[in-house]
Amino acid sequence: MKNKFFWLLTTIMMCGAMTTGLTSCSDSDDNNNGNQKRVAVLLPDNSRIARWGIDKANLEEVMASYGFNAKFYVAPETPEGAAQQVEQLRSVINDGVKCIVVTSIDYKKINQSELLEQHPDVKLVCHDRFIQDNPRIAYLSSADTKEVGRTQAQFLLNHFHASGKTSMTLEILQGPDTDVNAKDYYDGAMELLKKYIDGGVLVVKSGKTSYDQVKADSWDVDDEKKAMKDRLASYGAGERPDMVLAATDNAAQGAIAALEEAGVANMPVITGQDNSAKSQDYIKSGKQTMTIDKNLKDMAYNTGMIVNSLISNSPIQTSQRISGIPVIYSKITLMTKDRY
Repeated sequence: MKNKFFWLLTTIMMCGAMTTGLTSCSDSDDNNNGNQKRVAVLLPDNSRIARWGIDKANLEEVMASYGFNAKFYVAPETPEGAAQQVEQLRSVINDGVKCIVVTSIDYKKINQSELLEQHPDVKLVCHDRFIQDNPRIAYLSSADTKEVGRTQAQFLLNHFHASGKTSMTLEILQGPDTDVNAKDYYDGAMELLKKYIDGGVLVVKSGKTSYDQVKADSWDVDDEKKAMKDRLASYGAGERPDMVLAATDNAAQGAIAALEEAGVANMPVITGQDNSAKSQDYIKSGKQTMTIDKNLKDMAYNTGMIVNSLISNSPIQTSQRISGIPVIYSKITLMTKDRY
C-alpha cells in the first residue's frame, strides 16, 4: 500500500511538472466549464487572390473536425485592409483568444503594432505567409517558398536547354514586399538563374533583375499587368520575351493580359503558382505554361494539427525552422497541361 501511494504521488508530481513546462492556448475557464477551445483565424479576403476563399473553406473544415470554436475574420489585401487586420488581431486578443491563425496582409504592420510582444501568452500560427522578424510566432504552416522559386526557375532552364538555343530573353514578375514569401520566391529562383543572367545567356532586356526592380505594388492582377507593360516597353512592336518568371498565377494572368493588349498572340513560356481555376484554363489553352499546386488541403490540415498541439500541450517535433520558428511544409506539385 505504501509503494502504491508513493507511485501515485510521484505520478501526480511528474504530470504537474510536464504541464508547467509546456505553453498552450488553453485557459482555466475553458477547462472548468468544458467549453470548446476558442481559435481566431485572420485571412485576406478573396477579392484579389481567389485561393484565400479556398483556404478559408479548408480551414473551416479542419477546425470543425477538431471541435474548435473557431471564428473567421477577413480583410482586403490593401493598405486599408492591412490596418483592418491589425485591429482584428487586437480585438480577438482583447477578447481573450489565446490561439490565433494569421495569413498576414502586411507583416510589417503586425510587427509595428507590438501586439504579440504585449501579450506573450497568445500563440500565433502563421498560415502560408511568414511574419518575419518576430520571435513571438509559435509555428509556421506553409509550403517551402524558396523551393517554389527554384522549381519555377528549373522549369524555365529545362525549356531553355531543350530549345537548343544559345540564349533566350527573360523577364521577371514578383510580388510586393509586404509579403515575405515574394522575396523568398525570388531568392529561390535566382539561386538557379543568376549565373545565366550574369553570363548573358538569359537576357533581361528591361534590365530589371534585382528584387526591388521586379516587385509589384501588390499581387493584384492589374498591378502585375502594369509591371508587365513596363517590361514590354523594352521590346519592339509585337515582340515579347521568350520566357516570363511569374511568381504566382495572378502575376501570370497579369502578364498574359499585358501581352494580349500588346497584340502578342503566341505566348512566351510563363510560370505561376496556386493552381487557380483561371490559370488551369489558361494552361489548358496554352496561354500559361505551368503552375505549382501547394496542396492547400494539406496545408490547412497542418495548421489545424499545430493549433491542436498548442491547445493540448503536445508540441509537434519538427527539424524544419525559419529564423528559429518551427515550420511544417506542405507538398508542392508542378502542374502542366498534361497533368489535367
